[in-house]
Amino acid sequence: MKLEAEIMKRKKWSLQATITVLVCGVVVLSLLVTDLLITRTIATSIEKDQEEKATNVARIVAHSQLVIEALGKQKQEGSIQEFAEETRSLTDVQFVVVMDMNGTRKSHPNPKKIGKQFIGEGKGIALNGSEHVTVSKGTLGTSLRSLTPIFDRTGKQIGVVAVGISLNDVENAVSQGRKNIYVGTLLGIVAGIFGAIFMARYIKKILFGLEPSTIAKLLQERDAILQS
Repeated sequence: MKLEAEIMKRKKWSLQATITVLVCGVVVLSLLVTDLLITRTIATSIEKDQEEKATNVARIVAHSQLVIEALGKQKQEGSIQEFAEETRSLTDVQFVVVMDMNGTRKSHPNPKKIGKQFIGEGKGIALNGSEHVTVSKGTLGTSLRSLTPIFDRTGKQIGVVAVGISLNDVENAVSQGRKNIYVGTLLGIVAGIFGAIFMARYIKKILFGLEPSTIAKLLQERDAILQS
């Protein structure tokens, strides 16, 4: 009687359902743990890539002969704005601002801002000859910006270039990276479900379509017959 009660209790879950739930549980747990471990790493990597992009663009502008000569009064300062805007368009950054040693803008996406003081953190560090990356709020909103000093041929600092990437663009890039992880996780879960179902059906086929409870009952009846 005790064995029969145990058999009836096990009938609540079929073999296929048990294997499917077990395998799916393992797959989901593994993927979620993996997701938690790598999501932050991916986010940090994307943020670092955006910083490097801003810094590389700033260095290119800082080493431009046109910019150096224009700040050194060897060319018209108006050429700085044209070059900066062309660079901004080609590199898809939010702004490329060139300033002199007084922090006065020589270029800006909004021409009305040219000739006014650059706004934002890190200007003092860059004017003292050091590169600096920061997240700061300026006239175009909050952005991730890289400030790079500009030196002439003699090594004298003659200005600073600031390149900014909108913080929204950085966050969108991070969100896209996370989205790709979530899609991969979802596909992994779906593949795990189909794999579990296939495995369950295969095992059930080996057992001639019998559930474990049915096999146990048959064995019980067989033992009873042998004993009688």
